[in-house]
Amino acid sequence: MKKKAETAAAVSTESTKPKAGRKAMSPEEKEAAAKARALEKEKALNMRPEIFVQYQGGEIGMDALVDAVKASFREEKKRTRITSLKMYVKPEEHTVYYVVNESFEGKVSF
Repeated sequence: MKKKAETAAAVSTESTKPKAGRKAMSPEEKEAAAKARALEKEKALNMRPEIFVQYQGGEIGMDALVDAVKASFREEKKRTRITSLKMYVKPEEHTVYYVVNESFEGKVSF
């Protein structure tokens, strides 16, 4: 009986001990690690890819095209809020055709 009790006690204390080569974490360190994991998870969920159009030795980023389209649209319709945006990139023409809010059409050269 004594051996079973000693073995059970040894198992329960082993689970609270840090693994070999690791030091015990303080509650502050555990909280910081949990925050870091949560931040990484949020960052992964909100990740936006960087997209580039390359054509005949030239390159332009999609963010730059989106900004140009928004600026062009705002010149025409200053008070209209953009709720949807479709862009059609034609690199051979160096032009982006766009449709804003399913009804306003335009184009921007780049």
